[in-house]
Amino acid sequence: MRKILILTGRYLPGHKDGGPLRTIINVTDALGDEYEFFIACLDRDHGDVQAYTGIKRDSWNQVGKAKVWYVAPGGFTNELLLQLAEGKDLIYLCSFYDDYGYKMLLLKRMGKIRQPVFLASMGVFSKGALSHKSFKKKVFITGCKILGLFKHVTWSVTSEIEANDAKSIVGEHIRYVVAEDLPRSHVPGYTNRTNNLMRVAFLSRICPKKNLLRAIEEIQKTKHPMHFTIYGPAEDEGYWQKCQRELQKLPKNVSWEYAGDVPTEEVQRTLAQNDVFFFPTLGENYGHVIFEALSVGCIPVISDQTPWHQIPVCGAGIELPLDGDFAAELDKLAEMSDRSAMAKKAVMVAEACVEKNRKETGYRTIFG
Repeated sequence: MRKILILTGRYLPGHKDGGPLRTIINVTDALGDEYEFFIACLDRDHGDVQAYTGIKRDSWNQVGKAKVWYVAPGGFTNELLLQLAEGKDLIYLCSFYDDYGYKMLLLKRMGKIRQPVFLASMGVFSKGALSHKSFKKKVFITGCKILGLFKHVTWSVTSEIEANDAKSIVGEHIRYVVAEDLPRSHVPGYTNRTNNLMRVAFLSRICPKKNLLRAIEEIQKTKHPMHFTIYGPAEDEGYWQKCQRELQKLPKNVSWEYAGDVPTEEVQRTLAQNDVFFFPTLGENYGHVIFEALSVGCIPVISDQTPWHQIPVCGAGIELPLDGDFAAELDKLAEMSDRSAMAKKAVMVAEACVEKNRKETGYRTIFG
């Protein structure tokens, strides 16, 4: 059985990293019987000061279908990386911005790592992602290119669109494999909602890329009664303060609440309590939370900056450009006396997605 080393920022029992974390969980769940996965990550969740309880450091922990090595912040030394890489058949990096990423790339460049190295794009080259802290990112990426850190790696991308984004920044010569993100295998399905008031949810990290502020501004323009619930960690406190100021301006037809963070295993159950998932994101290379909304019949109203373009085609939700009239679409949904037909179509899209990915996945091409 081939041994795969995955280096990532966070893994279970963490949950605050959202999509990137969900990607690796789903990969190990789906392919853990075919490959032996070794995951190295930080010993605490995003933004936490305290480490996880009940974990062992400096040794492997069995977590689901993977063995996990937890590292304290700053603990990804060159010596540890070489130790972790020993005896593995392939190395899969989830970032080049983080210390484990650029250090491993440098070791590869120096010839100290002999195994193939795959580097996940994770949507970092999309316009939305590059627009945040753009100067720092440009300087860092330029430095990586000057040092030749990208020369001896193969990129893991979720689509040809993401591949083109990477080519536009790194160069046309890059090697890549398209491996669409794997969704959860569980599709709970739609259950009839008992509430008459339309419940709208935003569930994601609270930061500029996820575009909560725009969501609030659109809901300010709605005319019909609805309840708006915000879920997710306040990753950017300054941005969250701006959002809170705008929330105070919501019209009388909208009630709202902030319900805090949601552990990854509770996302589907949480979204099942809502009618609409409102997510005008600036860019997603996959969007696991969109799949999870579909899987419980929570109708997605999303931007066109995701790969889920089949949603409106299937009558399973709404997709608009970033400057689109989201408020009008929300009002149309609020006017509907019965949204169950659209909700059931959403579940069908999720089921088809799971079936497709069971049969074919680019991750087998990468790990094989």
